[in-house]
Amino acid sequence: MEETLEHLKTLQRHLNSIEHMIYVSCKFTRTTEMLRKVMETIVIGYEHFFSVAYDMLVGDEEIYVNTVHDKINLLSESLASRGLSVDLSDYFLLKRLLISDFDCIGEYRKNLCMVSYMDGNEYVINMNKLLGFYENLKIACSGLTSSP
Repeated sequence: MEETLEHLKTLQRHLNSIEHMIYVSCKFTRTTEMLRKVMETIVIGYEHFFSVAYDMLVGDEEIYVNTVHDKINLLSESLASRGLSVDLSDYFLLKRLLISDFDCIGEYRKNLCMVSYMDGNEYVINMNKLLGFYENLKIACSGLTSSP
């Protein structure tokens, strides 16, 4: 129990660092590298969330599960049974965006954005999108801490 509380505190500190990166670091840096750093940090936040949620909700009772896909399905079922709705599409989208080719628009400007190319389509990442990704992660984490 004490270990789980420590993991939850670590997760909260990670959320605070993401928020600082978005509201402070990106505001003054305004580079695509900073946008990518925030995206990487959000992905790591999701991975911390998955780890804590899996330990809290599933634990060692499901030892037979050995693939990541099965673990994600089991975790999703456990979260859904507790009334927590976590959209994993943001996590997978961010992972794909980080490995895709991109161009920069407005570097060092107020309206900085990064355009990634995936499957022949353009996907624009700007501060509003990053805030949306962060808010979804924050909601998922708050649901975890308030679960029975």
